[in-house]
Amino acid sequence: MSSTAVQDTVPTEVCDATRAANKIALIAHVTPDADCFGAIGAMYLALPELGKYPFASLPEGTVARRLAFLVELAGVRPASRQELAACDLAIVMDTAKDRRVNVDGKLEALPNAKIVNIDHHATNTRFGTWNWIEGDASSTAELVYLLIKSLGCQITPTIATLIYAGMHSDTQGFSLSNTTTRSLQIAGELAQAGADIIDTCEKLNRSRSRSEFELLKVIYTNTQVSDDGRLAWSTADCDEIAAAGCHANDIDDQVEVVRSIEGVKLAILFTEANQGKIRMNFRGERGVSALALAKEFGGGGHYASAGAILPGSIEEITDRVIPAAREFVKKLPA
Repeated sequence: MSSTAVQDTVPTEVCDATRAANKIALIAHVTPDADCFGAIGAMYLALPELGKYPFASLPEGTVARRLAFLVELAGVRPASRQELAACDLAIVMDTAKDRRVNVDGKLEALPNAKIVNIDHHATNTRFGTWNWIEGDASSTAELVYLLIKSLGCQITPTIATLIYAGMHSDTQGFSLSNTTTRSLQIAGELAQAGADIIDTCEKLNRSRSRSEFELLKVIYTNTQVSDDGRLAWSTADCDEIAAAGCHANDIDDQVEVVRSIEGVKLAILFTEANQGKIRMNFRGERGVSALALAKEFGGGGHYASAGAILPGSIEEITDRVIPAAREFVKKLPA
């Protein structure tokens, strides 16, 4: 990718705002995933090259065990409330709605900060002072790579590893429909820059704890498939998650268990990590818009990967959502 292409991609105002700031808060969404940590970590390491002071918002209990290696790799120190309040700019990444920011007190806790909103969710509400939204990007980490390059900062081996982790995770190893020519080209550039691909993939894909494995057993046991084989769903309530030894930040990609069944066009995972709040992960296969169904329940996300949260019990929410999902699948082309 030429430097000209990078400059044409990154909005000038985003670069200007970053260069003009002094203390910069780095923020992602609640229950952060590898894309969040990759983006935060890469910016945390790149900004000091410009003479900036980065402060990462990682409230207590934020970091899932299996993703802690990304925080440790970047050497990220969670910022205090006082440090965040003193920031004059907040770069909010991978967060579609301002109420989803992973900050104690939400954005009101940063009274002096203007907002740079960088995201790849098509449903982003554009809550920033400056908004850079690319719904076709593989990940926010991909956009952060372009930003760092545009700012003239080095892509060190550590930064390359962090960005690669975010891209690999959000594309399921470059196997989903959000994999593009640009994302593959950037992945190649990251490899050339020294990204530790083997270790990163092992930690992301083959390093589950015993408790995480126990939770997978629950998901497998509770999986149901519609008679036509095109809809599948599973559940894990509060007691089952706790019995497995897991917490809210351990709920991430278990929906892939349901999605992996041959012939399934729509997969849904219902989880109750916090009692009385049911989180739904929707996944669509081969052109099926999971987002369309998620929106019916106040959710958002990407075309094929979306989510929503509703108050109630697992039974109440599945009784409400599964009939709608059956009707949704029934209307899909054969």
